[in-house]
This record gives sequence, C-alpha cells and structure tokens, in this order.
Amino acid sequence: MGLTMERRVYAFSQQYHDNYFIKVYTLTNTGNTDWDDEIELTTGLDDVIIGWGTRYSVTREAGILLDGQQKWGKNTWVTIRGEDYADNYLTPITEEDPSPAWLRSVFSWYGQSAVVFQINTVGGANYQGNNRLTAPHHAGTAILHVDNGWNDPTDNVSQPLFLGWHAGDTYPGLGNLSESDEPAMYQLYEMLSGSPHLGLGGAERIDEVIMGDPASDTYLKHNQKPFDVHNDPGGMNTMITYGPFDIPHNESIVIVEVEGVDGLDRLMCEAIGLEWKDGDAPYILPDGAETNDKDIYKNAWVFTGKDSILKTFGRAYRNYASDFQIPQPPEPPTLFDVQSGGDRVFLTWEPSPSENGSSFSGYEIWRAPGKPDTVYTKIYTGPAGIYSYDDMSAKRGISYYYYIQSTTDGSNNNLGTLNPIGPLKSGRFYTRTSKPAYLRRQSGDRLNSIRVVPNPYHIAAQNMQYTGEKDKIMFLNIPGQCDIRVYTERGDLVHKIKHDDGSGDESWNLITSARQVIAPGIYLVHIIVTEDLRSQTGDIIMKKGDSTIKKFAVIR
Repeated sequence: MGLTMERRVYAFSQQYHDNYFIKVYTLTNTGNTDWDDEIELTTGLDDVIIGWGTRYSVTREAGILLDGQQKWGKNTWVTIRGEDYADNYLTPITEEDPSPAWLRSVFSWYGQSAVVFQINTVGGANYQGNNRLTAPHHAGTAILHVDNGWNDPTDNVSQPLFLGWHAGDTYPGLGNLSESDEPAMYQLYEMLSGSPHLGLGGAERIDEVIMGDPASDTYLKHNQKPFDVHNDPGGMNTMITYGPFDIPHNESIVIVEVEGVDGLDRLMCEAIGLEWKDGDAPYILPDGAETNDKDIYKNAWVFTGKDSILKTFGRAYRNYASDFQIPQPPEPPTLFDVQSGGDRVFLTWEPSPSENGSSFSGYEIWRAPGKPDTVYTKIYTGPAGIYSYDDMSAKRGISYYYYIQSTTDGSNNNLGTLNPIGPLKSGRFYTRTSKPAYLRRQSGDRLNSIRVVPNPYHIAAQNMQYTGEKDKIMFLNIPGQCDIRVYTERGDLVHKIKHDDGSGDESWNLITSARQVIAPGIYLVHIIVTEDLRSQTGDIIMKKGDSTIKKFAVIR
C-alpha cells in the first residue's frame, strides 16, 4: 500500500494540562511498502480509510478487588459526544463553561460487573475492604483536527467517519494479506466505513439508548450489564475512523487527537465510598439535591467524571488551537535528594533553573505515607535561596515518599483563556521519589532489647499496623551490622536478611527467599552480630558472633 504513518506525541507538566497528551498523526503516501528505503509504488491512493479501536483500563483495581476479571473492556461502557460539532465548533470554550458536550469525543467508564451480584459496581466500590471507589475514571479520546484533504489543511468539521463503540474481540480475521484474504479485507473496509462487524457496535450513545436520560433514576441506578449488550469477552472498545481520503504520491493527511483521563480524586473516592456503605439517608447529590437511594448517590458522583473528561478535552482543544502557548510552569529543581536519618528525614535540592525569573516564588514539598501512588500532603513551603528541609514529623516504622515543586506567584498566568489563573507549579513527576525513606534509629547496644513488631502479626489488623504496607514486620533495636535468619518452629530456614546499613531497625515483607508468602504459625528469628560494636569510648559492647533468638507469631 505504501502509506507511512508518523506520530508525534505532546505531553505537558503544567498542572491544568498534565492529564492528557496530544497525538499528531501524519499519514504520507510514500510508496514504501516494506522495511527498506526503496520506493516500490508511485501511484495515488484512493478512498483511504484509517481507524483504530481502544480498550481503556479504567478498572485496574476493580478488576482485582471486585471480580478478578479483566481490568479493561468487559465491564465498561462507551459513550460519545460531539454529534453537533459542525454547528458549534466556532463557539469559544472558557473556564466559565469548560466542558463542552459538542467536542467530538468518545470515552469509557466502569459499569455493572457481569459476575458480581452483591452490589452495584459502578465506580468499583471496594465493598469487601475500605469501600473506597476504585474505578472512578473516565478515559477516552477527542478529535482536535482532521485535514479536509491532502491539499486543504483546514479542519474537516464533518469528520470523523465513524465515532462510537465496537465489541473488542469481534472483527474480521486477516491472515497473510494474500488473495484468499480478500473477503476479510472487504469486511474490514466495511467495518472501518461504519458498518460494525456482525452488528456488534454503533455510533449512538449506547448507554443512553439502553438506560435513558442520564438524569433519570433508571440511568443513575445503572443496573444494565455492558456484557449483556455484546457478549464479547473483549468488552467495548472506543472506535474512531477517518476518511475516505484520496492521497497522491508524496502527499499527506494530518489527524490530531487528544487522549486523556479524569474523574473523582482519591479523597472524594474515599469519602463517597464510606458514605455509600455506612451513611444514612438522605444522601447529598452533586447538584445539592437529595436521594434516599445510596446507589443513585454513588453513581451520580461517579458520573461527574463525564463533565470532568470533557473539561480535559476542552483544555486540550484550546491548547492545540493556541499552538501550545499555555502559560509555562517553572522548571523543577535539577536535583532532589532524600536521606533517611535517626530522628528526621533529610531533604536537600539544587536550585530551579527558573529561580531568577520574575514570577518565581519558591518551593513546596509534598509527602505520602506507605506507597508513592496515594494522597500527598504538603509539609513545606519556602522561598528561593533555601535548599534544605528536615522532616521532623515522620513517624518511625512508616515509609515515606516525597516530591518537590517549584512555584510561581501567578503573574505569568493571569489571562484565564487557556486554564484557570493563579500560581503554577512544576510537574511533580520530575522529582517524585520511588524508593521509601524511613526514620532510622541508632544501632541497638543490647541483644536483649531487640523486639519484633507487631507480634503477633495478625492479618485482620494489617491496615492498622504500617500505613500502606500491609504485609510487614520490623526488627527493632538490632545491631547495626548483623545477619537476620528466620526459621520455622522445626528449624527450616525461611528467609535471610543481611543488615549492614548501621541502623537499629530492619523490615521484612513476610515473603520467603523462595518468593512465597509465609504460612501462619510460630517463627524463630536468629540474629547474629557480624562486626564488633563499640561504644563512643571505644569499648566493645557487642562482639562479632554474638547472637540471640526471638520468637514471633503470624495469624492469618
């Protein structure tokens, strides 16, 4: 065929534009049909149709915690917006009206599970755990530009050719693109032209066709299973196709899309999930109205993600239309160093290259306990010229993750045409730590002061022990240089830890050296000093080879 595709992807670290990326596709009739530079064809291409389907993983946690099924596709809905784009594309998008439903877009969210009958699963409430909503996400694609033709780069407001959904694993099977595959090629061309294969797809808002007005109780109850619509294990794909295009040799067509994700933040997911599980009616809806139905309450909040994803698309639309001239955040510090200490965590950084700018205001440090992908709390705000901070509020035994951001005073972001006005911050992912920091106690000086905590380890209390680290015990007050060996009651070696960082504590995730979770029971810990430990006066207080045995229990 000789059609060559170049894809450029633009991502942004500014806080109002960091949840999407813009993809610019340039499709050129090069005539190059294989892997070398030789041109095999020089003829034009007629009636070219280009398209793709996407199956979004909006249910990563829900797929694990709720039904053990797919983390994408099978239990998701797909809907569209922008059927009236041609009538509205000249309408300005503003922060006062940031979520235009006329943008050409298609997006997915998690619906009712095909196998979970105990609860309404919209939002993925972890009903067997802490009730947090694990699947609030709305993810999808909007079209920002489609060339009218190879010789007309203006936007074709009548494109795309098809915008909707299609069953994920239902499509014509193509083999080696040989003559025998021509019937399947024809079927695929028909599918791309807007005729869903075997009828399993459509360009309508399938969720509203089945469940009615999104403001109705029937829709908000959302009891219909997406799987019952298509019976396809691959679930629902979003699907977009473009064309048909005539492309002469060495000419191109440009297509621009934005792909993004939005929805309720983690704190809202926790609050709504808790209210859904344990709250009392009436429940407050997003518009301030009340309902006595807890599922309508939960789902109404989850579905605010529809406006949120449209707001994301609207900002991307303005960003692209401005030729990527959004207000720029300051650059992050060039180095961020985090060191664990005995009574504090030491944080130091190098200056931001933007520090001499007129709008630069300083730095913020944020911290999260237990794991890096959770809620962060701001623990420090400081001006330019200061490049260190000691975190004295950390608690012993808990792991911490940090990031630092450069900030502005907002003077370079005062128009509000492309995003809200106010201070801007450097992207947090530039400096977010991936290894935990801990408070490190000094080396223990007496073997009889060693403790195993918690003891016993009880799985029912795992959420109350070490934040974010459910399967963890700690060996405290140990020598700074020692070997830790864990045995079963009958003497089988389970795990060995070489402790050599000089601190007085060590953690273990209850995984054996063979990468297996330990069984419930009684365990023995043999701790052997590997280097002489001396006091400040030089006296030996522990000798190499000194040892002790401790006991702990595991209850599951």
